[in-house]
Amino acid sequence: KGLDRTSEEYKKKKEEAADFLWSAIEEYVPNARDRAVEGTVQIGTPLTHERFLRRTNGAYGPRVEAGKQTLPGHKTPLDGLLLTGDYTFPGIGVPATAASGAITANNLVSVGQHWAMLDKIRLPKK
Repeated sequence: KGLDRTSEEYKKKKEEAADFLWSAIEEYVPNARDRAVEGTVQIGTPLTHERFLRRTNGAYGPRVEAGKQTLPGHKTPLDGLLLTGDYTFPGIGVPATAASGAITANNLVSVGQHWAMLDKIRLPKK
C-alpha cells in the first residue's frame, strides 16, 4: 500500500524530499531555509494531503467530471473572502494554481499594482 507515515523510513524520505526542495529554492533565495519564519513552514507529502485535505491517495485538485461540472470562481458571498487554489478556476496543476492566485490578487488590487509588486520582488535570473 505504501509507507506508514509514522515509520522512520517515511520520516527519512520526507526529510530528503524537503532538503531537495529547499536546495532548489535556495538557488534563487540564498539561505531561505534559515530566513523562514519559525512556524510558517510545513512540509507535506501525498500522505499529508490525504490526511489533512481529505484528498484520495494524496491527489491534487478536485474531482470534476469533464463537461458536467465547473470549478468554482474566486468570489464568495462573504465580503472580503476570496478563494484561490487548485480547487478553483482555472484548475489543477502548478501553472493553473499560480493563475488562480493572480486572479485573486487582481480582485484585490489593480493589474498595474499587481505587476508593480511582482517587479519589486522579482527573483534574480540564474
